[in-house]
Amino acid sequence: MQSKRNWKEYNEKLVRRGELYISLDFLENWDEELNRMNEGKVGRPFRFPRTFMCFLAFLHVAFLPLRQMEGFLRKLSEYIPELKVADYSTVCKRLRKLDFELSSNLGEDLVVAIDSSGMKITNRGEWIRDKWKDEKGLD
Repeated sequence: MQSKRNWKEYNEKLVRRGELYISLDFLENWDEELNRMNEGKVGRPFRFPRTFMCFLAFLHVAFLPLRQMEGFLRKLSEYIPELKVADYSTVCKRLRKLDFELSSNLGEDLVVAIDSSGMKITNRGEWIRDKWKDEKGLD
């Protein structure tokens, strides 16, 4: 039996699953944000802005244990010299105290599926449409 699968296209889809887009916007306003955070603060000043901690929280939730994060940041700082490396205890303390405000109204339906291969965010029915080439009310 002849396979109907387009192996080149299928392989490319698998490769794209491994893509990770990282926003380094926190670097642009690093000093300004730190100045705002430390203004009027009593005690030791913050060394890392909140947006940087949110970036680390995403990495931790997505795939990276806290202790390995320090090594990840060390290596990343070799490519981005202005990136300051946070140690494990600083990251751990700051992430524990980090407050997130999530909107209860996200608009369209959103499906988050987590399995052994990682995290995938998709619209409803994408897999069924892809598998069966069908549009039967799955939107």
